[in-house]
Amino acid sequence: MQGLNTESLKKFKTNAKKKGFAQNIVSASELGLDLSSLSKAAVQVVSTLQKHKFKAYLVGGCIRDLLLGKKPKDFDVSTDATPEQVHRIFSNSRIIGRRFKIVHVVFSGQNIIEVTTFRSNSTAKKGKVNPTRVSAESGMLLRDNVYGKSIVEDSQRRDFTINALYLDPVKKEIYDYNGGLYDMQKGIIDIIGDPDTRYSEDPVRMIRALRFSAKLGFKLSKRTSDPIKRLSALLLEVSNARMFEEVNKLFITGHGYNSFKILRKYNIFELLFPDAGDFLDNKSYIDFVEYALSSSDKRYAENKRNMPHFLYSVILWGVFQNNVFRLRRYSESMVSPMEDNDIVRLALDSVFDNQDKVTDIPMAVSDSIKSLWRMQLVLQQIELLKDYDEVSNRTIFRAAFDFISLRAKFEPYLATCVNFWQPYYVKSAAIAAKRKALKDQKYQQKFSNKKKSKKQKGPKNPATEGFEDETNLSAKRKEQLAKAKAWRASMNLGN
Repeated sequence: MQGLNTESLKKFKTNAKKKGFAQNIVSASELGLDLSSLSKAAVQVVSTLQKHKFKAYLVGGCIRDLLLGKKPKDFDVSTDATPEQVHRIFSNSRIIGRRFKIVHVVFSGQNIIEVTTFRSNSTAKKGKVNPTRVSAESGMLLRDNVYGKSIVEDSQRRDFTINALYLDPVKKEIYDYNGGLYDMQKGIIDIIGDPDTRYSEDPVRMIRALRFSAKLGFKLSKRTSDPIKRLSALLLEVSNARMFEEVNKLFITGHGYNSFKILRKYNIFELLFPDAGDFLDNKSYIDFVEYALSSSDKRYAENKRNMPHFLYSVILWGVFQNNVFRLRRYSESMVSPMEDNDIVRLALDSVFDNQDKVTDIPMAVSDSIKSLWRMQLVLQQIELLKDYDEVSNRTIFRAAFDFISLRAKFEPYLATCVNFWQPYYVKSAAIAAKRKALKDQKYQQKFSNKKKSKKQKGPKNPATEGFEDETNLSAKRKEQLAKAKAWRASMNLGN
């Protein structure tokens, strides 16, 4: 950040805390911001809302990225227009959400700009409880559609000061009401409002605080960090579907290693992965997970995608192994021992039954994890297999080989197994590469043929485009098409 005096920012931060808010308006040029990296679609949404006499700003992560000198990826817009008003302005939009109503304005290429209406701190009107804000006994908000009229009100409903910075891309000004610019400069994550109240309203804010610390390398202010261990049990009241998404953000978006460390520091890891928490005293387990997460962080830095099934396969592998071991020992004491397939099935069911209570793992993800783990057992039973080619031709083989190679770094006895399957892996990878090349070639050919076909047909006529070929149509259908064409022509759709 350029151009701002630290002492003046600190004074503003102090005043904002004393008064509940203060106002600091800084030009983008004074901060040395390059606004050319902003999404054109996001700027268009803001300017369109402003042209309709609404207040509108970019807010949150994109401002944070700009101040850090990074290229913004996600663009959120905050406005005093209601979701219904936004939806009426943008035909390419949809209203989503029950807990919080938001609007997605959809542009080409899956480019989505999220628009939220200003929030308000007001809980009642004329002494009556506002039904649009509903809380559980714990204080957690179940529904919160209390709309505000000003940017100041909205800033008070944001979670952390660094996320409560607003940018008007038309005026090219940054608006700060909580000392976010100071915290950005000092590398601090500070919660807005009373920490106990804000964490009770939405316990996920505790995870978000830790995630931002892991992602940005910022320190948590004392008031932000102190209540976390005391209130962490509130996370168990959050829906398991939402928790699945939050865990993904922690681990597979480039800062998994740091997230793992800070979650352990605040005793949150064992809440998110209750069965895996038993392994936190095991150095081999810690080393295995940290190495795997460091590797996935490098992949993300190289613009390679990380998948949830890899994350859970790594973190819960020790739990699965332990379940299999216990069930096998139990089976040995039975009059009629269980089949090994039944042991594996029971071990898998136990892992996911317990984990799903906290993070609702989608079936497609859990099926991939189960296949990966089952294949580990297959690859380790070399002497019992009859057809090695059949094994190496399975879809899951290469992913399973990568996983067992990862395990071998911490389980030396697997080295022989890895060496045995290595030639099959090389062969399988070569076949997959050829298939991909052939698929790409067919796609390019198909795309090229389409372009040639369009050129041969000549320019499109919007007035008749999309109508059926009139050859062999019934008289009634021809009459319908004629009327439709006449209507389009009358509306100047051919110009």
